[in-house]
Amino acid sequence: AATLALSGYQVLREESAESLSPVRPVAPPPSGFSSRRRATMRGLRQQTRDRVIEIVRSLQLGDPGGVMVVDKLARRAVSAVCRVSEIMDEGVTLFEALEAARDPLPDFPVVYLITPTVESINAMIDDFRDPRSPKYGDVHVLFTSHLPDSFLMKLKASHVVQRIKTFRELNFEYVAFEAQAFLLEFPQSMAAIYAPKTVSAEHELHAIAGRLATLFATYGELPYIRYSGKGHPSAQSLAFIAQDKLERLGAATGCFAGARRADRPTLLVVDRTLDALAPLLHEYSYQAMIHDLLRVEDGERYEHAYETNGGVEARKPVLLNETDPLWPTLRHMHIADCIEHLSSSLNRFLAENQSAAKLSKKTGGVDLREMSDALRGMPQYQEEMARYSLHISITRELMKRFKDNQLEAISTIEQNMAVGEDAEGREVKGPRLLEQLLDMLRRDISAADKVRLLMAYIVSQEGIRDEDRRRLMDAAGLHPEDQMAIINLFYLGVTLSRGSGKGPTRRRPMGRARPDDGGAGYDLSRYTPALKKAAEEVLLGTAPLAAYPYVKDRPAGDPSAGSGAGPGDVSLDMGSRKAPVSGPEPSWASRGPRPRKEDAALSGPRLVVFVIGGATYSELKCAYELTKAHNREVIIGSTSMLTPQAFVNNVKSLKKLDSFNVGE
Repeated sequence: AATLALSGYQVLREESAESLSPVRPVAPPPSGFSSRRRATMRGLRQQTRDRVIEIVRSLQLGDPGGVMVVDKLARRAVSAVCRVSEIMDEGVTLFEALEAARDPLPDFPVVYLITPTVESINAMIDDFRDPRSPKYGDVHVLFTSHLPDSFLMKLKASHVVQRIKTFRELNFEYVAFEAQAFLLEFPQSMAAIYAPKTVSAEHELHAIAGRLATLFATYGELPYIRYSGKGHPSAQSLAFIAQDKLERLGAATGCFAGARRADRPTLLVVDRTLDALAPLLHEYSYQAMIHDLLRVEDGERYEHAYETNGGVEARKPVLLNETDPLWPTLRHMHIADCIEHLSSSLNRFLAENQSAAKLSKKTGGVDLREMSDALRGMPQYQEEMARYSLHISITRELMKRFKDNQLEAISTIEQNMAVGEDAEGREVKGPRLLEQLLDMLRRDISAADKVRLLMAYIVSQEGIRDEDRRRLMDAAGLHPEDQMAIINLFYLGVTLSRGSGKGPTRRRPMGRARPDDGGAGYDLSRYTPALKKAAEEVLLGTAPLAAYPYVKDRPAGDPSAGSGAGPGDVSLDMGSRKAPVSGPEPSWASRGPRPRKEDAALSGPRLVVFVIGGATYSELKCAYELTKAHNREVIIGSTSMLTPQAFVNNVKSLKKLDSFNVGE
């Protein structure tokens, strides 16, 4: 990471504005980022967490500690990897938002962790506008990315400069919310880039590329860059802009000076038109199902309803992230496997903690030896039981909604449309599929599910006849505003009507997943996102150069082929287990082999896949699956995470109702 060390801030204090020429000596990347293998084993989230703690510790705030002030992006980036208590353990006594009203604490040092924007820099300068009543004492400034020279001059002319003790550029404008996943916090990117007559696409892509560059600057690795050459032009544009920003950042800070050529990663840039189907389908891995069916705030905060020991109903917020030891194991499991795993793990835990279990249930007297043995395990016992209780409660709620919302029937049709065949391998298309869909649309299912079914049908069938469209719309009875989500698929390159021209981008035909040699997968999980095949081909060096060109240089001896299947094809590789649920058995219960265990060591350069316009939780899972399958670190990043409802809303916003006559 580039470190800005202005000789204890004296360059700013002692030189005139006219003669100021900012010099940015570069420190080597922190331990854990300089070694690709070490970084791989720890995961992106843990690496980033360790780096944040290391930086705050190096400030040596001492007693009585200091104040940390963060702006919106910095707060999101830090909170994704650190608990507030971990920051406070390093001498921070107060954690505040830059934009909030803050009481002056002139006797306390302050740490500003902010983005180098006009708004954030002005807010910091305003805290010291009156030199007779500064808001804080000594100042430590940590910028999340490279500070432009014009902003450096602005600081030079302010009163805050006299108090600056630390001045660094951290290259930290990504949210590492999982071991192999990050976000750049552009939730409106779909509208900014794909909407017709948009004027903000170029600005949005430059902003995205700037934040994306900080990830590789943190690693100290200049990537080879490839992009989807047959999708929306935004993929190519972002790839070239990112190349330029990375080269400029390296020249300005030297952050890539120590990188080994043999270890250079690859950045693969794709966009949402690669697969418009994956965001619409019901996915039955635990994490994806939670985000689809339950209310989750900020990507991880869930309101858990439970009953106290006194029988009183209560609620408390819980975090569904890697701070929960059970979460990394459960999140990508199919819901059937998850239920079975929770049951067997809980039984094993209770068997191993019988003394604590007995004490928690006893109302009568216990002897001293029994009490002593039990009390030693009680804190851990209660904490573990709370975790199991949480996840068992969530799985019960998910299965309730699965049943109440008729998701087995809905998902069966979704999968038939997506792969072009039913669970027995019989082709499903034409009038047979249309009649199945019409029957489902006439049922008492939610409007949201009707919209998803219709969108999935049009995407998978590559357009429909006008007569069929009218029949489907009549059967669904959708509000005109909901119909906009269907019409606006045009702007993602989807053909709406047979016989019409395609949308503004040239789509490849959707692939059809086929059963693998190990046996059929879950009947309701037969579709594999197109992203998985694209990333796997790049990993193996078989991605066609025509489909995934390089921006500039390419690895020596790169075996990429000039032929082969397009990235729209999909494959089926999901194993399956029997679901231990009561009542009629969902059709995901056919058996297949268990996935193999993850190998202990990873080899080869990392692959970073970046999705413009939002990534799905099914695609997130693919990164972990590819790492297990090929012993290569695969990291997925995006402008935002998409739930099905968020995707529908984003598509709906591409063009408003008053611009169309939806009744035609």
